[in-house]
Amino acid sequence: MDALSVGLTGEQLLLVVAMVFAGALVYCTVGFGIGVTAIPLLLLLLDTQTAVVLINTVSLFMFSLVIWRTWQHIPVRQVLPIVVAGIIGVPFAIFILTDTPDTLLRIAIASLILGLTLLAAFNTRRTLPKSSWIGAGAGFVVSVMVNAFGVGGALLALALLSRRLSSQALRGSLSLYFLAVEGAGVIGYGVAGLLTQERMLLIAVSALPVVLGFGVAMLILRHINEVMFRRLVIAAIMGTSVTVLAREAISLL
Repeated sequence: MDALSVGLTGEQLLLVVAMVFAGALVYCTVGFGIGVTAIPLLLLLLDTQTAVVLINTVSLFMFSLVIWRTWQHIPVRQVLPIVVAGIIGVPFAIFILTDTPDTLLRIAIASLILGLTLLAAFNTRRTLPKSSWIGAGAGFVVSVMVNAFGVGGALLALALLSRRLSSQALRGSLSLYFLAVEGAGVIGYGVAGLLTQERMLLIAVSALPVVLGFGVAMLILRHINEVMFRRLVIAAIMGTSVTVLAREAISLL
């Protein structure tokens, strides 16, 4: 891959930074995944590996901030087995990300995003049965999805909802899981040679928007109409996901 290049102009770089900010803002405001929010548009600007590596690496800053605000609410003993199962899934994710053709990755990611977005739009109150095996299984599967495709956290949220956690405990537990699993994934990216100098520079540029997104989210949480904001976000994500799918389908013709 060529530098901050993958052909990015200055305007496109600003757009990438804006999408990272938007993803962090949405996650910290309504509990929606940063990857699901940012990746659809990033796929229109970046190659798939760069988009996934970027989002999963800069997310570590955001997860750390959320944990800092919710640490006292996190049921660590309940989350730890799920984290362990997730770490086991990391090597499988790295293999998928490094060995799958870019077009297939884009189609898989866009399809997953559409599915997860529809799940969030129409099925937000349904949970998975309460079971330690289901929790561990979700931890493994979500780790593979997140580290390979940048999306998938909604499935783990469904598993944790069955444990009747408070909103603070749920946000903190998810962030603790993602910090551990995506942190292991970033180490895997380094071992696989995916953390190039150019990608590291893009990550550094995108770190500040994550912190700003967190700060702005804390300011607007008291005033926002969460339901309307969530609907607008879902509509935007579905639109960009359809665009990615259509573009890749046309390229296969």
